Amino acid sequence: MLRQLVTGIAVFGATVQASTGTSYSFKTESGCSTAWGSGGTVPMSLPTVSTSSTVSSVITDKEVTVPATSRVTAPTVTATALTATSWTFTVVTTTVPTFTSWQGAESIVATATWPVTVCTNGVNPSTVTKYSGSYTPISGQVTTAPASYPSQVLCTTGITWYTTLLPTATSGVTTVTVTPTTTVYAPTTTTTITSKYTSTTYSTTVTSVTTSYRVATNAATTSTACQPTTTTTFAAKCAPTNVVAGIGDKGLVSGKYASNITVIYIPDEKYNDPSNCCQLCQDNKGCAGLMAGISGFCGLYYVGAPNGGAACDFTFTYQTQSDVFPGQGLWVQSGCGTIDYTGPDGV
Repeated sequence: MLRQLVTGIAVFGATVQASTGTSYSFKTESGCSTAWGSGGTVPMSLPTVSTSSTVSSVITDKEVTVPATSRVTAPTVTATALTATSWTFTVVTTTVPTFTSWQGAESIVATATWPVTVCTNGVNPSTVTKYSGSYTPISGQVTTAPASYPSQVLCTTGITWYTTLLPTATSGVTTVTVTPTTTVYAPTTTTTITSKYTSTTYSTTVTSVTTSYRVATNAATTSTACQPTTTTTFAAKCAPTNVVAGIGDKGLVSGKYASNITVIYIPDEKYNDPSNCCQLCQDNKGCAGLMAGISGFCGLYYVGAPNGGAACDFTFTYQTQSDVFPGQGLWVQSGCGTIDYTGPDGV
């Protein structure tokens, strides 16, 4: 086995050369502002308009003088190793009383069904919605359209590219002497190193089951000749102004969830409308609450009961956040369970 040992001795001479190196870097500066609108419908998510600009800059650094390098190889130096190393291995067995084997089980809480109507006569019907029952807004709930609201985000980005010139002058010579070293092994003594490995055994094994909860789905499709106008009835709590979208002048974010909660997101874009999503929850047995809004989604929340099925119990909490405008965060409403407002989150 050869091991190279490098040593250096510097000797100076005289020669002059010049060169210029180049390095590149960039700096990015960006900022965003919010435009406000009025009238119409508050957008659930803010569209972002982005613009960018790029400029270039050339910087010349002060010239640096460095010596050239000359490499010389010296005669090989031989070293003798007099000690050898011996490795031994032992196994230590540890007995643990109990080993727990975890197994997973799945519980189907409920089946979420949403209707899909296919009009066989090519009619695209308009819908008249009526509301039944009554609804009492929670304290501070926003139930009217705002006079003005954030309508879009305007972002600008400026990029500056820097080209740095690095002039270098070479003057003089530095000689580096490399001395190779060869190691000869002629051991007269041996050092023994013992390594221990641990093996674990178990006296008994017990099995523990962890249960995950899931909602089955079903799109109930009906094909029929449609009338130009249809009438549907929603619960009063599902009116567009009654689905909770803000408290005071702040929008909503999520809080804590029930321990056995599960959610199903409805793939039909019709239910991205919070009012439609709310009524779908009311129409599905066991739907404890819903969240909708932001970029467009409808989530139906179910709570798994200890003995199977769905529990109409505490579902989740929600809170306000100062940088979220009403209607541009979450939209929430209860189903058969309870949802709790816990106040501002402090942001």
